[in-house]
Amino acid sequence: MASLIGLAYQGFSWLSKALMWMLYAGRPSRLRDSLEAAGIRIYPEAYLSAVGLFLVISAAASAAIIWLTGFLPVAIAPIIVLLIGYALPSIKAQDRAAKLDMEAPFMAAYISVMATGGLSPYSSLKRLKNCELLPHTSKTAKLMEVDVHLRGMDPVAAIEKSAEKVPSKEYREFLLGYVHTLRTGGDVVHYLLTRTEVMFRDLAAKIRAFGERAAMLLESYVAIMILSTLGISIVYLTSIAFQGYWQGGFTAENFLLYAYILTPVISMLFIYLSDLSSFQEPIYETAPYKIYAASLPLMIFLVLEMFLIYLVPELALVLPFADQFKGFLTFLRSALGLERGFEPSLGMGIALIAGTIPAAVSHSYYNRRRGRSIVSEVTNFLRDLTEARKTGASPEACIDQLSARSYGAFSKHLRIVARQLRWGQPLRVMYETLRRRISSWFALINLYLLVDATEVGGGSPETLETMARFGEMQASLEKEKMAALRPLIIMPYIGSAIMVFSTLITINFMYSAVMSISRTAIPFAQIITIIVPALVFQSYLMGVVTGKISTGNVSAGFRHAIILTIVTLLTIVSMRFFRLILPI
Repeated sequence: MASLIGLAYQGFSWLSKALMWMLYAGRPSRLRDSLEAAGIRIYPEAYLSAVGLFLVISAAASAAIIWLTGFLPVAIAPIIVLLIGYALPSIKAQDRAAKLDMEAPFMAAYISVMATGGLSPYSSLKRLKNCELLPHTSKTAKLMEVDVHLRGMDPVAAIEKSAEKVPSKEYREFLLGYVHTLRTGGDVVHYLLTRTEVMFRDLAAKIRAFGERAAMLLESYVAIMILSTLGISIVYLTSIAFQGYWQGGFTAENFLLYAYILTPVISMLFIYLSDLSSFQEPIYETAPYKIYAASLPLMIFLVLEMFLIYLVPELALVLPFADQFKGFLTFLRSALGLERGFEPSLGMGIALIAGTIPAAVSHSYYNRRRGRSIVSEVTNFLRDLTEARKTGASPEACIDQLSARSYGAFSKHLRIVARQLRWGQPLRVMYETLRRRISSWFALINLYLLVDATEVGGGSPETLETMARFGEMQASLEKEKMAALRPLIIMPYIGSAIMVFSTLITINFMYSAVMSISRTAIPFAQIITIIVPALVFQSYLMGVVTGKISTGNVSAGFRHAIILTIVTLLTIVSMRFFRLILPI
């Protein structure tokens, strides 16, 4: 990346000056502030040189495409590149601010607990520079250490500078308040504890508000999908039914453009809107996404073999196994009692399900590893540990005693840790062991806090009491989050069934009406081939978006996507079984 920026600056520095005047009125300080807030450590001139490089490349590519194909809309590509280059620092700054706002209460809890053990906030932040559980706070702490050790700033001034430059309001107010309290001679520990409690209360209010926004987003998405699909289907059916009287009507190509281009764009837009307002943990499992990417070739192959050969029959002549797949789908369609034309719908459903099952299984595995109840069990363990520590026993002895108690899914992990401590392993090994066995971020941040509090302050009862209180606040946040999002799950299932039911009923009505009025048949098999696979695909997308909005992770939507695809196929078969789809 650095070599690319250097190459761009060497060859396009002249263009960066023009862009600076055009976009920022010749004031580099505006861009410099935006880049610093976004965490992009590049000089403004070098950044605009890179934008200029991509601008020239996009302009050349657009000119070549227009010259070869005559497709004029591609001429807007350079404008899009310029707008992206202008907006990228602001978007990155907003994203960084949102993530730091989420991490700020837990960073404050860590600093407050360490302060009760006698450690200064600057020393606490230094200890966080290698904490992978708070990645954005860790990056900020590293920059703060650079200011102290390389630029000679005193720690308090470095904290003040970091707070002023960071785009997060929560982070800035917490650290600036500490600096002010320290300089005026106030009670720093009391300020840290009080301010942290306020931050957790504010975070709880944000989570409740997120539940309301998520419900609104999901309701809007389901309504848009149902109404737009039904409306476009009616327009397409009308165009087919009256094609002898309506020249230049809504064609199959128009419908396919809506179903497979516009619908995914709408879904991605709602995923992005959900990401902007969601409560996301700083770390998450990436294995389901890697597995999904690895299974995409299988999905694409099956879509080609089981769906696209019906839209483009010429593909059957060049694709291997095309006849075998067509024979299988014909047999399956006959066994289910469906009419001719439903084969590509079944093929689309099978392809999507087969390509998503590995990722859904992976997500379920890591979800079980997280343990839905493990956060509350870890919180109960910390409270019991605090009370046991008040008897005067060492933290290691308290952990050994509590390992005999039942803490649900956490018990098996606790027994392993207690055995390691009895073998003389240091307390830090406890966290490393649990880090490999547990993926719940809320549980891990509490355990990380326990280990550091014990190492710094000896695990005094006062320190552990503070830590347990903040842990209970975190557990309460997790419960509120789950309670706010749980009712949203049922909405897309009902919406998908309504979408399929209403569209198929409309197709049957149009077919019957045209047959009874004009005594002419419309190509029923062609209509089913065009419309119904799109319903299956849209139900799949609804599942992915549901997982993102309801949990904050796209990987959670893989399971919903599979189930919604199955629900769609079952709805089609059930309608034929109950004769809601007329035999043709």
